[in-house]
Amino acid sequence: MRKVALALLMMSALIFSSTPVSQAGLNAPVNLDNPRAVPIFGQEGPSQVNLMAGWSGFLYSPRIVFSAAHSYYRFEANGDRVLIAPKYVTVGKPNSSVKSTEGRAKVIQTYVGDYRKSSMGGQNDFIVLVLDRDLASISAAKLMTAEAEAELVKARAEVVFHGYGEYRDRCDPGQKNPCAEDRNNPNKSPSELPRIMRSNLAPKSDFPWLQGQQLTDVAKETLLTNLSSCPGDSGSGMTTTYKGKVIYVGQAFSSGMNFYACGASNTPANEKHPRELAVFSPIYKHLDLIKQAEEFVAQQVVVGKSTIQCIKGKVVTKITAIKPVCPKGYKKK
Repeated sequence: MRKVALALLMMSALIFSSTPVSQAGLNAPVNLDNPRAVPIFGQEGPSQVNLMAGWSGFLYSPRIVFSAAHSYYRFEANGDRVLIAPKYVTVGKPNSSVKSTEGRAKVIQTYVGDYRKSSMGGQNDFIVLVLDRDLASISAAKLMTAEAEAELVKARAEVVFHGYGEYRDRCDPGQKNPCAEDRNNPNKSPSELPRIMRSNLAPKSDFPWLQGQQLTDVAKETLLTNLSSCPGDSGSGMTTTYKGKVIYVGQAFSSGMNFYACGASNTPANEKHPRELAVFSPIYKHLDLIKQAEEFVAQQVVVGKSTIQCIKGKVVTKITAIKPVCPKGYKKK
């Protein structure tokens, strides 16, 4: 059952409403400029060494990672949400090679909101992962507000993201699209290091063809155009520059239609479809999940610490740490 779940997890790393074909065409360059880009691995057992990233993530703070809910869940035909994540999920260090197991941290808690099925794939597609220890010494990332989003969408601002997804043609030389599905094809593999991709925020007025239920389903979501991504890039943190500072916008991408993304659409790689569109849930809608995760981390850190009393003459001080030591000149009381 775990093998089935893991296969579904890998297949669901990017959701699209259009019929998939099996050819990749994106050769995005490796880029290590983002100190928060992390690979995420699904494992069937605690001792398994998984050398292929299942999906991507964004390191918000030392123990908190943002990613895609659809990498953890799928929907039944009736809309019920079903957990597909394997029992063990680990996260690699920022910008680390997927071939390295050094320093990986285990996911011990997750927070997901009202992630539900919609006509565009899924709504509120966002999940917060909490790790068993610090992955890196890093301050909390700055987040996009609703006010900032309004300005950025109006300006059709560029967003960038770094993902570990598939990046090469699935087809063998001489084959024509669509290629036969072959999960052992060496051309169908994730990137060893994060690659940089770019898209643009877009106002809903750019898509007048969105009508009916689809328009309703994207009413509280944010839209993108000029798209580039591959299966496995889901969960990558989209960032942009706002008032001179880099801010986190949301995870790339929840769902979409009519765009070429490494074999995930019928649109040829060298064409732009007039109805090209992707949808994601903006980060400011998920501040409650982040707060819960931060509170959990705070409790987790306290549990791992102990307190001692140190004395110097008549002065008594308390030292709290994982391995508390009295300051120079003090002795333990």
